[in-house]
Amino acid sequence: MKPTHQSTRRYLLLFGTAFSAALLASSPIGAQATNCATVKATSLKMFDVPYHMYMIDSGAANEALNGGKPTAGEVISAGGQMYVLHKGKWLKSPVSLAELKKDQNDSPDSTKVTCSHLRDESVNGEAAAVWRSHVVNDVGTIDSDMWISKSRGVLLKSVSMTDVGGAMGKSSVSARYDYTNVRPPAGVP
Repeated sequence: MKPTHQSTRRYLLLFGTAFSAALLASSPIGAQATNCATVKATSLKMFDVPYHMYMIDSGAANEALNGGKPTAGEVISAGGQMYVLHKGKWLKSPVSLAELKKDQNDSPDSTKVTCSHLRDESVNGEAAAVWRSHVVNDVGTIDSDMWISKSRGVLLKSVSMTDVGGAMGKSSVSARYDYTNVRPPAGVP
């Protein structure tokens, strides 16, 4: 069964991140955002910059589904596509990054977002501004801390807590981003 546009978005949101491009594509930042110009600029840039994201989901809901163990995952964004490593196999998103970016700009904005600058610090020697966002959308509530490179305007790392309520409850995802020699995974059509 080929995943649908909506199921891919939901998968990337629940598994993925904490303000990765996937999360941002699912959560438009528009008219209802407060103090979010830097976060929005970063979100738009993440659609166009190749990256390899490594993440750990250590939320209670995830651990309950995985025998009490956190889940490690990877996402590659390159060549206009997003690829997700799922159970040891790379899967190509059926939705292009251009479509996700267009959705972010065109979607009716039912998302409520507030952002605040917390502090400045470095990540692996690179100067970063630490931003916190609070997102409320139709899927749930997401609180994220994002380390945004001061020189490049891209995410360096993020930590998010997603609360979708009900049986799925809360998910805690931490991610780090690598921008060196990023290419689509070999052998993925």
